Parts: sequence; structure tokens; C-alpha cells
Amino acid sequence: MSPRGAIMRPGPSPRLLTACVALAAPLVALAPLLPWQAALSAFCTNLHSRPSATNSARKRRDGTLRHFIRDSSSSSSSITRLIQGVQTRRVHPAHASSTAVAARADATSVEVDWRSAKQTDPQHRWDFWQALPIAPYDRRVTMRQEAIPGEMWTFEQKQGILYIHVPIRMTVYRMTSRRGLFVYAPVAPTDECIGLLRELEEQYGEVAHIVLPTVAVEHKVFVGPFARACPKAEVWVCPGQFSVPLQLPLEFLGFPSGRLHILENSGVGGKVALPEEWQREGIDFRILGPIGKDVANGAFAEVVLYLRRLRTMLVTDLVVSVNAEPPPIIAEDPRTLVFHARDGPLSDIDATPQALIRGWRRIALFALFFQSSAIEAQTVNEAFRDALQSKAKDLGWGGLLPWNFRDQWEASFDSLRGGRNGPGGLLVAPILSELILNRFLRSDVWPFVEDVASSWSDMERVVPAHFEAPVRAGANDWRDAFRRRFGEPPGSRGFLQDLFGVPPGPEPLVADLEYLRNVSSFLTAAGVIDPPEKL
Repeated sequence: MSPRGAIMRPGPSPRLLTACVALAAPLVALAPLLPWQAALSAFCTNLHSRPSATNSARKRRDGTLRHFIRDSSSSSSSITRLIQGVQTRRVHPAHASSTAVAARADATSVEVDWRSAKQTDPQHRWDFWQALPIAPYDRRVTMRQEAIPGEMWTFEQKQGILYIHVPIRMTVYRMTSRRGLFVYAPVAPTDECIGLLRELEEQYGEVAHIVLPTVAVEHKVFVGPFARACPKAEVWVCPGQFSVPLQLPLEFLGFPSGRLHILENSGVGGKVALPEEWQREGIDFRILGPIGKDVANGAFAEVVLYLRRLRTMLVTDLVVSVNAEPPPIIAEDPRTLVFHARDGPLSDIDATPQALIRGWRRIALFALFFQSSAIEAQTVNEAFRDALQSKAKDLGWGGLLPWNFRDQWEASFDSLRGGRNGPGGLLVAPILSELILNRFLRSDVWPFVEDVASSWSDMERVVPAHFEAPVRAGANDWRDAFRRRFGEPPGSRGFLQDLFGVPPGPEPLVADLEYLRNVSSFLTAAGVIDPPEKL
């Protein structure tokens, strides 16, 4: 079967707020991609095709961190191990009076380099960061991990704003019906990233397929340059692509025209139109959306993929599993962890392993809720007053930390793990659940959720593009995550549901959803989004 789909055609410009809401996912709603920036990225990419990784990028660097960056199969279960893997910088005695010796990380006096921002190594440089000017800007360290030995790998970078950094993940699958690799949700194609990919290509064949599974800009911005680094790959994109404030063809945003295809439903019984090579490989997919008030010019959509041979589902933003401890890609530069480890703007700096765990858990709360019940916000006058007296000005932002954490803040994080010391598990992303998904439960969300659960009932693991992965989860775990968030699907209530209810698991506190629900009410009143459904 030949590839299906045609290039999306330009349409009238949507309202900017509609576009932002349609992109609402952790950290995305705050940074819509401007077409002129994407066009600049595409123009620069055409002028300067990215060279293959240099030999120096492939050589083992000094320090133990290289173990994590190149090919790590170790988990993040021990923050001490991660910190020992971070390259450190000893403060010269001549500067001790002005900068203080870096804090101890553990009893062995390992020092955490938190006072100075990491310098950008050429192999980590992302030249087109201006297309989406968010942290870490031009410095994109890549960590490759072997998720399933010899079968599937994840490539992790980090992304965020205002020191709210979370992992962003690309998944690479080894095809067996032919030599080649299958890439889901590309990340920034730095020299290091492409060098690590070339190592897999040498063993298993070149990249054959690239999938952009979402309309979210923090994934979309990398696809054009990444596709140029893989010139023989077919590029498949989620339907509903758009740009703001002007609708532009995907080619103008840097996508290769000769090998670009739109994934779509066949329109027959809700089935999808599988490319022939995907059928031979046992790769299946389902599409949620496009959904939104204006589906032509600013909708939400996501493609979830199923690798039947591995019993593994790949998702982008719909569900996450929150790490209990800092992921290695975040611990690599611990400044953001130290920044958020403080209880308030006047707190002492603490860079112990326990503090870094605390910092990560607070980052997770900000990334998922923007603002939660865990903090007590300061007034503008209080914030600037305390910033002048801050002991943490070396961390950046002039010492500004405009909130204090409440004594019981940990209850908010514990709820994301299914309780105190909970095992974790799948959680529907709160920003999506409160601003988008709850508007389309009957028409789109529940039919999609049930289709995934019934079609891939042998599922054993899920790999989200953010936070923890891979996650041990089956079809019932997937379905239960939506049941906890939205209640029972329409028409499914019965004696057993009433008797047993929804199995316990990760679910936000009601108080932590208040801010997002206030935003929802505001946007609904303004006519930007539809009112939530009531099942």
C-alpha cells in the first residue's frame, strides 16, 4: 500500500489563545512556535546541513557522567549514584570568600557543581534553539538508554522554562522485517544525538521511519532538522498540524516534502490506514483528535503507537509516570534541583542528595500544575524584598523565588505516585485533562481509550515522551488512569463498578487542580474553549 495523506493546506489564522490552549501540555502552552522562527530554522538548516558526529563526539569524555550520557541501562533509583556521576568543579581557595565551597552531596564529600551554569560543548550544541527559545537553549545533552536490550532505546534531553526542567524523550525501535530503525518523537539532532544514533545504525541499519506524533511545538520543532540528518527516512506526522499566527505549509517549517505523509484514519469503522511496511513489522497506531473548538486551526491531537512484538505502547503527552527521584538527564546539571530545593526565598542553600530529590519533586508539581496547593505565593513587593536578601543569587534570577512551600507540600507529590511511597504508575496529564480532554469525553476521548485497551489487550509497558519510562503497565492500567480522572465511561456503570470502584493509583489532589480549573473557567467565559462535559 502506498503512503497515504497529503500536505496540510494553509487556512485562516486562529486566535492566538486558541492555539496556546490546543498546545497545552507541560511547559508547551507558554511558548507557541512563531512561523517566522520556524522558517528561520528551516532556512538555516537548508544552508548548513548538519554534519555527522565528529570523532571527538564519539570518544569517551573525562568523568563518570559519560556512562549515563552514552548508553545507560541503570535506573535512577539512587540519587547518590547520579550525583557521583556528575562532573564536579572544586572552588579555588582564592575565590572561597566570594563563592563558598560547593555543598557536599554525601558523606564522601562529593561536591555538586551548582553555582555556575554548564558550558555548551560543541557536541551538545543545538544551533536552532531560537525557533523555540526555552531552556536549556543551545545546550542539549543527550542520554541514550537501552529500554529493551537489543530492541528499543530511548534518547533523553531536557526542556523547560524558569528552571522547570523535565525530560523530553525520543524512542528508537529496531525493525525485524527489514534492516532499519523506527524513530518516534525526535529530539534535537545535536552532534552527540546523531552520533549515538549512528552507532545504532551501524548495527541495525539506517533510520527508515520518523514519526511526529503530536501537534505540540516542543516535539514538532525538531522534526525538520532531524529528518535532514536521516535523508532516507519516510516522515509521518500527526494530523491537525498548524502554526500561529499564520497557517503555513509544513515544508515552509522545515519538513522534507518528497517523503512527508500525514497519518490518518481510514474512515471505515474507525480503523487506521496502516502503511504496508508497518503492517509487516506489526506496528499499529491510534489517533486521538484533532479535537478543539477550531479543529482546522488550533486543535489537539496525538498519535499513540503499538509495537506488537514488544507489547509496548509509545505515547507523547496523554499519560505520564512521575519519577520518585531526579532523572539522570535532570541531575546532570543540578542547578535547577538546588534552586527548587529551597523552602522559600530566604532559605539556606542545600545541595545534599535529599535536597536534590526534594527539588525534583517540586519541579514535577510546577510542570504538571503550573501552580499547586503546595505553595503560598508572595505579593510582588514581598518577592522583590526577599530577593534582595536571598542567599541564592548565584543560582540565577537575582535570588527571586516568589513563593514559600507549605509544610504539607509533600502530600501533593505523593498523590502523583499513588500515595506515600507509592509505586507510581500512569497519570493523565492534568493540563490536558482540565483544559482539553474533559471537553470531548463522549465523542472522542473515551472511544479512543477503549479502542486502545481492547485492540492492544496484551500490552505490557508504556513509554511516554516525558517523565519516567518505560512504565510497566497493561491495558487495564491505561484505562484505569482515565477512570480515576474522569470517572466511569458512559454506559459502563454496573454492579461491579459500584462495588469495587476505580483501583487506587496516581491521581492529583482536588486542591492542586484549582488553578487549572480557574484557568479553564476564564477561557470558557472568554469563548476560547468549550465548557467541560459532565458525564
